[in-house]
Amino acid sequence: MNGLQKEFSFTKGKRKYLFCADSKSAEPLYIPVQQAIENKVPFDFMVIDHESDSFLRLWLNQQKMGTYLYVSGELEFINRLKNLALEAGFSDHEMQLNVQGPVSTRVICCKCHGVNDVEDELHIICIHCAVDLEVSSHYSRRLEAYLGYTSIK
Repeated sequence: MNGLQKEFSFTKGKRKYLFCADSKSAEPLYIPVQQAIENKVPFDFMVIDHESDSFLRLWLNQQKMGTYLYVSGELEFINRLKNLALEAGFSDHEMQLNVQGPVSTRVICCKCHGVNDVEDELHIICIHCAVDLEVSSHYSRRLEAYLGYTSIK
């Protein structure tokens, strides 16, 4: 998934900050929250457990331009909030995402267009057509996957 961070970095100069976590993943947000407090900037901190998409959509739609979003949680939670934020008008450049737990990456084969689930590998063998693939940095938001190019040896 594009835009994932191993650690959050505080982005200065924003109008407001939104810090969101699932019920188990608030700890990575402590440092940027502390920096927001030190910089005396407005922020909201929300632990999201069972809130509905309609509530979250309304909350995100009410934010003004210049708001910056930090999200920490498991991959399914991250995908849910990222998609709602994109619908509300946030761009990829207005958010940082930190996945807690295992992350598998989807890779689309350039030959057969099959989907391969991988973890941190840069070279794979397509499970559908057995071609050697190099995982590229080209990410498709529509397909939620990276493109795998044929490896040249």
